[in-house]
Amino acid sequence: MLEPLPMPDILRGNKIAFQTDRDGNYEIYVMSANGSAQTRLTNNPADDKYPSWSPDETKIAFLSSKNYNAGIYIMNYDGTNQTMLTNTFFASCPSWSPDGSKIVFHAPTRYDDGCEIYIINADGTNETLLLNNNHIQASDWDPVWSPDGSKIAFVSKRYPTHNNIEIYIMDANGSKQTRITNSSFRNLYPKWSPDCTKIAFTSNRGGNEEIYVMNADGTNQIRLTNNEADDKYPSWSPDGSMIAFTSDRDGNEEIYIMSADGTNQIRLTNNDAEDSHPSWSPII
Repeated sequence: MLEPLPMPDILRGNKIAFQTDRDGNYEIYVMSANGSAQTRLTNNPADDKYPSWSPDETKIAFLSSKNYNAGIYIMNYDGTNQTMLTNTFFASCPSWSPDGSKIVFHAPTRYDDGCEIYIINADGTNETLLLNNNHIQASDWDPVWSPDGSKIAFVSKRYPTHNNIEIYIMDANGSKQTRITNSSFRNLYPKWSPDCTKIAFTSNRGGNEEIYVMNADGTNQIRLTNNEADDKYPSWSPDGSMIAFTSDRDGNEEIYIMSADGTNQIRLTNNDAEDSHPSWSPII
């Protein structure tokens, strides 16, 4: 595998990667954090989705369905050297460990309609099932590593006692699974703040999907967005002062940013396509 290109200092912490179907199918783009310089990184007939920056910003992990085998790929920050990592069918939603050595993701189980959580080395070796809750009839997905490396947050639907969708955290080795939301609604897309003290997430508890934030133990859940549209897929800025997210308030999905307290909401993309799943580059 080729070594990643060095990241120019001027780019560090100033970029947001996202997916868009403006070219007829989903591709990965990157733009400046103010919405300018929108640049296409992937270019193939398949869908490329769910971008995730490596901790040093030199690579992006993503889902691609090219070659008729959806899985996790990585590429350099400029779109070069695209390499498939996983053998697990329809692996999705990658998240890097903070030291850049591993990637956690989810994939469908072979036994039911659910998902389980896997982990793989960043060079594609040692793909391992991290979380297998088939024995309790659970589906687990959307894992995201905490910036200090100690925890992984994820979404779970567990039967028959908890038919609702909740956010859990666990130790990075898959142990000590702890539920941190408890409602009769969907709680989705957790994202850790850079200092690990908070988790932003999406919930439809108000009737439609909105962005919320809570302490890392699930306490003090606060609603940040409030409108009739769906707001989802939060991603923190590297200094923790802002959150990027997706909203369809203007008729289709676009990328927005706001202050971490929900104020100063600003639209960054503006076109007839669906722009979503922002991933803010991690270095201050």
